[in-house]
Amino acid sequence: MNTGPTNVVWITLESVRAANTSVCGYDRETTPNLERIASGPDGTAFQHCFSQSMWTPASSASILTGTYLFEHRVGYDGKAKEPLPPDVATLPDLLRDQGYQTACFTPNSYLSEATGLDRGFEKYHHSLLRRAFHEPETRTAALKYLFRAWEYGPGFSLNVRRHNQTYIMREALKRWLDSLAADDDPFFLYTHCPNPHLPYAPPRKWIDRFTDEIAYSTQEALELSLDTYASRDRMIQRIVDGCPFSDEDWEALKALYDAEIAYADEFVGALFDHVREVADGETVFVVTGDHGDLFGEQGILGHNLVLDDHLTNVPMVVSGIEGLEHARDDVVQHIDVTRTVAERLGVSHDQFSGVDLRETTPDGAISQRGIPHFDEYLEADPAFDTSRYHETPMTAFRTDEFKYLKGSEKAELFRLPDEETEVGDEYPTVRDELDERLGARLQDMTTPDAGEAEATYSDAMEQQLTDLGYL
Repeated sequence: MNTGPTNVVWITLESVRAANTSVCGYDRETTPNLERIASGPDGTAFQHCFSQSMWTPASSASILTGTYLFEHRVGYDGKAKEPLPPDVATLPDLLRDQGYQTACFTPNSYLSEATGLDRGFEKYHHSLLRRAFHEPETRTAALKYLFRAWEYGPGFSLNVRRHNQTYIMREALKRWLDSLAADDDPFFLYTHCPNPHLPYAPPRKWIDRFTDEIAYSTQEALELSLDTYASRDRMIQRIVDGCPFSDEDWEALKALYDAEIAYADEFVGALFDHVREVADGETVFVVTGDHGDLFGEQGILGHNLVLDDHLTNVPMVVSGIEGLEHARDDVVQHIDVTRTVAERLGVSHDQFSGVDLRETTPDGAISQRGIPHFDEYLEADPAFDTSRYHETPMTAFRTDEFKYLKGSEKAELFRLPDEETEVGDEYPTVRDELDERLGARLQDMTTPDAGEAEATYSDAMEQQLTDLGYL
């Protein structure tokens, strides 16, 4: 078995659910590049890959540490104010100790020194769109974006939420890859693509891609998206109002969401091709989503409160690792891929909770949600019914047929794909078996000491998180 040295490029796409990707069977061609990579030599697309949580800080921490939310705790508080505990190792930490160049390029403030998710990266850049023209890492790429804003942006617009950093990241990352590949040491590059995070406002090159299939004009669809996701308060008001959207509204929002996925897919294809041009030797290439988004499922917009499959089932494509074909149709998890990559590179660690997918598959996928915060929903409407949601931290145990949800106040069983009709009394044997299996898994989880550190976000970071609808 070849164990290295091998380069690794890991791309995490923001808010991409598997159900809207053609690589996972969607009828719109949203991810032709993912399909191309998956169909190549040593390429595999996993149809049933699950993230460990439903929002960026928690799922990203699981990817980088190979552990569950209840183990690493980033995002457990529901506010991402608790940073990664110092005794939790990260994959870039382990690789750096083995002589790897480690690099991370991210526009998301949840993957930063504030949360400790920059740990182990020798080369790290947290890119904020408002600073792109002032920083050496992105200045040239930002100027190129300025001249191509009519294609890769909204054209002339002073609305920051209409712009995104994907093109700037693509051009800056190409330069990074040139530099990393020129060194004799292998490299691990992790990057977080900001598309298709709400509000869905695709660049002009892509914005018309799917709007010919809907009742609204492109401009009407865009205005609906910008209004729906104008702020966190606006989204919450829509949720407590019962998501009052017509079928035409949902079609318009999904058309723009799908166009954003197609744009992210172009980003993936460009980086994949560039890696093949400049990198010597073998390169493992991983692409996944950190979580999905909801369009009214369980009464939710965006990614909040629940562990619905449309939030946790994400695309996963791996190229450059042999022996994964047997697992392509099985239920797998992010942390299984983390473990597999680590084993392939010879840096396994007792901390990793996943399995090596070359050898086996897990007996089910676990996703977790930490503390929910209902106060902002109840402020918008004191009569908002919170009882339909788990009011304490919860865990979802997902098999190929059932999903079992358990928190301290209640447990529920659902027969998929229905996630709203509780069937525990109808399938008591299944309920009891999954409860036992989940209990054993939870018992094996080691929760680190939280420590006294608190994540501190700069004003620029908080503004970026506000633009994304988190604050």
